[in-house]
Amino acid sequence: MEDFMYERETAPSGVAVETIYGADEKSAKVWKLFALQIFSEAEGDYRSIEHLECGAPVLDGIAQRISISHTPHCMVIASLPKTPDIDLTCVNARTALGIDLEKKDRSQVLKIRDKFLSDNEKSLLPEVKDIDNATERDVMTHILAWTCKEALYKADMGNARDWKEDYRITKLPLIASSIKSASSNKYGRGLIKTADGDMEMLLSSWEFEGHIVTLAFSGKIARYPL
Repeated sequence: MEDFMYERETAPSGVAVETIYGADEKSAKVWKLFALQIFSEAEGDYRSIEHLECGAPVLDGIAQRISISHTPHCMVIASLPKTPDIDLTCVNARTALGIDLEKKDRSQVLKIRDKFLSDNEKSLLPEVKDIDNATERDVMTHILAWTCKEALYKADMGNARDWKEDYRITKLPLIASSIKSASSNKYGRGLIKTADGDMEMLLSSWEFEGHIVTLAFSGKIARYPL
């Protein structure tokens, strides 16, 4: 596995993010298997990833919220400190966490903007009159919005039915150049519709190896010390 790269950093938000990338010559299926093995063996004790009925990932026997995203040759896994006092099968402000990454030049996202963005959210993005001639900025901003929506979905553990109404971006984050520079002055904001009302969420984004990575998290989460 010498062609794989592994990093663990703590974002300014207090969320730990483990990143596995490289080994581009391997097929996507094989790559994912190796990446999960690397994650499982890193950081000391062996960690096995299981999934709840809703599809949300959990660590077998460890009371710790995690969230996962991957493209063919890059994987990110976000985690919070252990919270044995909180039921991780339910959404809770102390553990509401989601992460997503996507290649920043994936222009296909422009073709589905009407499916995941409300009219209010579209007003936050540049208008695109000609999809086939969209600028790099147009594509990146829509990728950013997509990762925000995906991260909110994961933070809500996939409970919502309507991406336009149940997950809302109210302010787009600024894309930082790295996880370390993704500080609070660049955060965006979002809302998750729950049975008890709207849960306010923060959105933090940065670039990594040709990708945009976005974290969605409650301001009340358990945090790692910086």
